[in-house]
Amino acid sequence: MEKFNSFFKEVNGLRMAEQKPIHYFVCSVGSNSLHLDNSVEENTIVEYFDSEDVVDLAKFAEIVKSKPNCVQKYFIVNKGTVYYAVETDNVKNTYIFSLRRRSCIVPKLAAGTATFDTLIEEYKRLEDKLAKSERQPGFKLCNSNGKVIPDGKKFAMHILNDPEDELDEETEGFSSGELPCYNNDWIAINSYMNDGKDYFLFGKPDGGDSFECETIDDIVYLKHGGGYLYFDIDGETDYIFIGKAVPAKEQRIQIHYTDDGYICLTAWGGRVYATCEWVKASYGAVQIVDTVENIQLVSPMKLWLAVM
Repeated sequence: MEKFNSFFKEVNGLRMAEQKPIHYFVCSVGSNSLHLDNSVEENTIVEYFDSEDVVDLAKFAEIVKSKPNCVQKYFIVNKGTVYYAVETDNVKNTYIFSLRRRSCIVPKLAAGTATFDTLIEEYKRLEDKLAKSERQPGFKLCNSNGKVIPDGKKFAMHILNDPEDELDEETEGFSSGELPCYNNDWIAINSYMNDGKDYFLFGKPDGGDSFECETIDDIVYLKHGGGYLYFDIDGETDYIFIGKAVPAKEQRIQIHYTDDGYICLTAWGGRVYATCEWVKASYGAVQIVDTVENIQLVSPMKLWLAVM
């Protein structure tokens, strides 16, 4: 009840939400159902439509206009893993975004602190921090000395520490100069928090797991324990997972070399580098987070490969 009451203010003896709710139109079949515990969705109006229905944006706009107590400028359409923000007065003006970007886009549109143009401009200003997605023909995996690592050769992935990284404000007991993991951080496999899903990567001090590569049709795949590293572009989480099957193209991990000889990781053809944020001294969250805030504030994770 305390959490429920925190979203309301009292006006003339009545409890009212701080902001008007934003209107969602969600496909009832195969939808990413809205979650009650997600703060992005706690102040929403939701109407469902059948998958066979033609998505009539003009009709949706009229429904929104008939509800003056919800956000009038925009509404959200969700069908499968794709989201559309639609301008109510001009339904031809839409902004497409993914599930994982929803948490930074929808609140801004609902609060009136962003427009489609400002969202586009934010990404343009980040061009220098974004990866170039072009593939190098004949790509080979090399260590920081430029020596090729052959398929099947075991190596560890060491996380290069950035002295400019700042500690999360919520981390207790350490300052950035005191964190013990700053001198010896490795990529490891999380096998105890997977909730029945594939294992995923995380940062760990004092030793990590072994990896190898395999080249198939001129594509270099990173592997661990017979499984392949992959990224679920349509998933709800931002982790890099380990799966048994060779990843489909849209799930591949792409390797980029930095000017100083280290490697960074992105989704295949993606523009956003994987990062490692130390949420506590013993755990670094390795993720590919496609938000302006993450790109601005978190340095790309640089790796050097220690051949075993």
